[in-house]
Amino acid sequence: MRVLIENAAILTGPSGPFHPDGALLLDDSQIAWIGDAADRPEGPEPDRRMDLGRRVVIPGLINTHAHAGLSSHRGCCDDGDLFEWAGALAPHTSHLSVEDNRQSCHLAVMEMVRNGITTACDCTRFGAGVFADVATEIGMRSLSGALANSPEFRPTGRPNWPLALDETRAAMQRHADNALARFYLGAHSPYSCTPELVSEVKSAAERLSLPFVIHLAENRRESDITTERYGLSPTAWLGSLGVLDDTCILAHCVWMSDADLDLVAASGAGVSHNPASNAKLASGVAPVPTMRTRGIPVGLGTDSTLSNNALDLFQEMKFSVLLQRAISLDGFTMNAAAAFEMATTGGARVLGWDHAIGQLEAGYTADLVVLDLDHPLGRTRERVLSDVVYHAGPAAVHAVMVAGEIIYLDGEFTRIDAMSVTEAVHAHFQQDNEKGPAT
Repeated sequence: MRVLIENAAILTGPSGPFHPDGALLLDDSQIAWIGDAADRPEGPEPDRRMDLGRRVVIPGLINTHAHAGLSSHRGCCDDGDLFEWAGALAPHTSHLSVEDNRQSCHLAVMEMVRNGITTACDCTRFGAGVFADVATEIGMRSLSGALANSPEFRPTGRPNWPLALDETRAAMQRHADNALARFYLGAHSPYSCTPELVSEVKSAAERLSLPFVIHLAENRRESDITTERYGLSPTAWLGSLGVLDDTCILAHCVWMSDADLDLVAASGAGVSHNPASNAKLASGVAPVPTMRTRGIPVGLGTDSTLSNNALDLFQEMKFSVLLQRAISLDGFTMNAAAAFEMATTGGARVLGWDHAIGQLEAGYTADLVVLDLDHPLGRTRERVLSDVVYHAGPAAVHAVMVAGEIIYLDGEFTRIDAMSVTEAVHAHFQQDNEKGPAT
């Protein structure tokens, strides 16, 4: 089907053109043409026209790090640094089942789509394919997997390797013909995994041609732990294992020395920057301007609703600029264009999906967000970009399209009955509450 989207102001990407009176021509899931409405080439009449009423169109936002399966327990622990917080929430989360994960993923995916997120990389311990199942049901794009842990360092809960490998293989087979779903293999972190486990997971990822995901250098204590154990920083330790390469997605990367940054830059690995989560857990602020200067791909992530409370990349874009300026006392450190790049093309590059998503351009997949966004002085590229990063939020999201399909429009999901799904989630966890706490 050929669809013409017209009467729109289109911000094609962080560095692409802005079309104040723009149009897009879609050929099924792909963008066949995009530009000023007056320049639309002649051709057959489209099968369908969509008049956006002068609304703003941007690329779909890309969340490079989430834990959707924990969304049911938002607010159970809001204080403490990373390790204090993790210890306090363990009694709430260590017993969660795969079905608990599935129910929570419904809440998370709906929240992300409402917030203009069209793609997310999700991390879990059990049920490696659950997020892909739920995201596909609702229509969102996903990179899903599980993070392995070593029982020697993380005794709470049962071991999850090689179960995570078996779950991932099964999910890959289940979604073999699904263009929306991709998968990875991962290890939780340097402090919770043995070197043998990290190497084993990375080798398995290479055999299956999958990305490798790991939390890295998130907290100062993590650096202290790996230095005490191995005499190396977390990043140097990963490098010593030979696992750092351009298939790696490194979450957080807050405590990084110049040598660590050089190592990541040389490897081609990408970084998921989670500013709100890092601030809430008193982890610090990642050296993102330096990363970007060195050519390290950086995307934005929300982390979980336990460490953030929201799955909102508009918030992350704003925080990514404000926190850098607050610690540097430099009002030119980072800007709206840099933040928007991390939420779109940068995120696509980190996830290895930059050939298809992250910007609005002919030949790319039609993943886009329609915003109710206006400016009293009129809309220019600079004003729209500023509003997207510093002013707009989830309330501005009018519609969300993934692969050429509208999956959310004017407060309603097109594939699911959100009220029924939410009621089912509440009923599920109410039953758990009535059973009492796990022992």
